[in-house]
Amino acid sequence: MIVGVIGSGSIGPDLAYGFVSALAGDPESRVYLHDIRQEALDAGAARIKGYVAKGVSRGKLSPKVAAAIEKLLVPTLELVDLADCDYVLEAATEDLKIKKVILGNLEQVVGDDCLIGFATSGLPRAQIAAGTKRPQRCFVNHPFFPAWRALPIEVVLSDDETCSERMLATLKKLGKVPVVTADVPCFAADDIFCNYCAEAARIHVEGLATVEQVDRIVNEAIGGGGPFNVMDLTRGNLLNVKCLKLMEEAETGSPWFAPPEVFSTQANTPWLDHENPGESAYHEALGKTVLDRILAVLLGRTYFVVDRGICDPADLNWLTRNALGFASGLLDLAEELGAERVREICTAYAEANPGYEVPTSIAGGKLADFRRNVKLERDGELAVVTIHRPEVLNALDERTMNELTAVFAELRSDDEVAGVVLTSYGGSLAGADINEMAVLKTPEAAADKCRRGHRILRGIETFEKPVVAAVNGPVLGGGAELSMACHARVVGPGLMLGQPEVNLGIIPGYGGTQRLPRLVGVERAADMLRTGR
Repeated sequence: MIVGVIGSGSIGPDLAYGFVSALAGDPESRVYLHDIRQEALDAGAARIKGYVAKGVSRGKLSPKVAAAIEKLLVPTLELVDLADCDYVLEAATEDLKIKKVILGNLEQVVGDDCLIGFATSGLPRAQIAAGTKRPQRCFVNHPFFPAWRALPIEVVLSDDETCSERMLATLKKLGKVPVVTADVPCFAADDIFCNYCAEAARIHVEGLATVEQVDRIVNEAIGGGGPFNVMDLTRGNLLNVKCLKLMEEAETGSPWFAPPEVFSTQANTPWLDHENPGESAYHEALGKTVLDRILAVLLGRTYFVVDRGICDPADLNWLTRNALGFASGLLDLAEELGAERVREICTAYAEANPGYEVPTSIAGGKLADFRRNVKLERDGELAVVTIHRPEVLNALDERTMNELTAVFAELRSDDEVAGVVLTSYGGSLAGADINEMAVLKTPEAAADKCRRGHRILRGIETFEKPVVAAVNGPVLGGGAELSMACHARVVGPGLMLGQPEVNLGIIPGYGGTQRLPRLVGVERAADMLRTGR
């Protein structure tokens, strides 16, 4: 694959580093990093070399992989060097006019089949792609901080199904997890995030709390590091201004979205002074006041996205945890608080803040009901069940196992389904969730967990309709046992199957000691079980 990244400023080099890391195993691939300024290009290339050197020094990268990464990266001042690219991501600017100029120049260089992405935090795809020669191959690709390793990327698709499928497949190959959103200003994540930052700024400007207090109150309650800390990390003040103006001017906008003036005056100056930090201690009443205001904005905008169909609830819940960094997905957080408490928080905020919309779901006391970790799609008579926890290689936690049980119960009674494919995001199945295993207090608790797993896998094994596992990459421990419970397996070229439990001082708990010998023979199974190879 040949990839181009336009813009060697704040985010372009990080994106290029992530792409070369994903493609390091393919010596025929190339990643071009383009800028029109030599100093910017040199700085971007130096940053990438620094990432590589740090990875080697910490043992995260082997010298062989490091050499492959450096070989794949091609810094260039010449746009024409991107002529053979399969995909180009423009990450140079948030200015719509400049984006259009870059796009016009790029279309004169690349082939007709080249996919073109735009890294933007809020500009709708329709605005950027308007007037292009081939708008069907143009997509919003909104990455997150830190761009070189953050998995999520928001994608606004075109109306061309073939091009859209290619775009999603390309991003997956480049190590990203695409989250599809509607083509609206600020998409899903930045609608939530920028309004969250705006509310934090208003709280500070009003003199209600210091930036340190706001960050501490928020981080201690829901994680995420605190809004001011994140704005400093991402230099996000001026970007917030752009996004908030887009939302203010949208059909669903109101004066409530107007960006606080302090964002413009603060500009790129950090909020936090780590050498002379301000007061962070707070009393209970202040904590409640600040947190209720923050929660009203976070949950109100989250349910605005859900109610308007801007993003699938499961994807949005995953996105708010893995892109915005909160300890729980925001839909999970709403469920933990309860529908009545969420309504109370949001309606109280609305009374004090004209223009803030209480979403229909919240006003009606009805929270979203959805599966978090297991997706179900139907293709004719075939049901495709996908485990979706890519941040942990689809490890099988208790929720995932329970959702699998519910899905198979649904499919058992569905006469229109003739067969099932059981797979996962990227094909990997990392096994049981180690964090859950670590908190088992007694032998009885461990035995009960094993018995529950046995019941679930036995249900798949005895399922009346054929179940085929489609796997690739690491398929280990409980993941291997899950695939063995299926009636057949289809594997990809990257499969690495094993039962490594012996390395933890335990044995396979979901039937691997029995099913593996039946599938591969006693001698081979005994070696795998004994050595963990």
